[in-house]
Amino acid sequence: MGGVKRLCFSVALACLLPFVSCSNSESCLEKSEEETAGDIAPDLEWTWVPYDSDVLRISGRTNYEKGDFVILSWSSSMVTIAFEGTALEAKVWTNAVFYLDVFVDGEETPSSLIAYEYSGDEPSDVSVVSGLPYGKHLVTLYKRSESNFGDWYFYGLRVLGRADKELLPKAFERKIEFVGNSITCGSDVLMLDRDAETDPLYESAYYGYAGQTAWILGAEIHNICSGGHGLAINYDGSKSFLLPVVYENTGTKWLSVVAWDHDKWHPDVVVINLGTNDFASGMVDSTGFVNAAIDFVQRIRAYHPKAKIVILDGPMLVGENMVKCRHFLDVAKATLESMGVDNLYRFSLEPKGESPNGIYYHPNREESLAHAESLSAWMRSKFGWN
Repeated sequence: MGGVKRLCFSVALACLLPFVSCSNSESCLEKSEEETAGDIAPDLEWTWVPYDSDVLRISGRTNYEKGDFVILSWSSSMVTIAFEGTALEAKVWTNAVFYLDVFVDGEETPSSLIAYEYSGDEPSDVSVVSGLPYGKHLVTLYKRSESNFGDWYFYGLRVLGRADKELLPKAFERKIEFVGNSITCGSDVLMLDRDAETDPLYESAYYGYAGQTAWILGAEIHNICSGGHGLAINYDGSKSFLLPVVYENTGTKWLSVVAWDHDKWHPDVVVINLGTNDFASGMVDSTGFVNAAIDFVQRIRAYHPKAKIVILDGPMLVGENMVKCRHFLDVAKATLESMGVDNLYRFSLEPKGESPNGIYYHPNREESLAHAESLSAWMRSKFGWN
């Protein structure tokens, strides 16, 4: 059976913002005191909700081609269910490791963390929530870890009670696709000690700037991010599995990966945050970098003709690296516009420190929130979003 650990967050990791799944629902299934007082739990039975049931709301790139499950690889992939009952269990598996935040009834922070590691070829039943007061509940499983660490194989949910599609909140009207490296994944965002060794446990796509921007703007998110990957060259100097390559797929490097059909989901905005790893490699070629940026934006425009495309930089590059990266991206944007590509925008996330190496630390939770607030305010102003 697959190994599983169930962990809880400490108050030190608390976020001050409500969870994204409930931003479109004022009540989040809240009930009046009179209704609650009248609830008496009936004799409940476990009911099975398979991965492909229309009772579930699944967000993120999906891979249904490998078996009786759906594979969710990218950060910020979500499964949401509304039900009347007291408990949930999930049937899951992974080829390596994944971390899921569990959000219940619109709470401001995840109530628990599911850390699931590979230890065999059979899926496991994992407790998601238990002991809830009988009534209507909304639960979201949020993949906070990136595809590099492992895929989330989701077979379905067992409900102690009854799932009800009609209880789901209204779907998001806005859609944002983020494309980036470890910054967009929220790498080390929960690390309290800057000198600590990086670990998947410190990564949270939800608390990263991308996840928080999506929440602030009330948007569904597709988060196509991968640590160490570059636009024209990776952090380690290699040129395999560049971000524009893995962008075409439902995941990064695992055998389960299949090509993604971009017609399945058209975002209103695509935010591209690439360049940090290229410059961190120390082997940036100006012509190659600019041409790679032009080619990638042209491809995204072909997939999403109506989308606004934001070319982003930062916030880890400082000094000469930052100046050069911004200049190269400005040149790419100007060249694209001269070729007739419209609806292009540029924005910069400002670094919070200095470094003699030209690369600063991954942003922490507070810095990521500040970045999300500045980016979302700019997007509201530019795009007329209220």
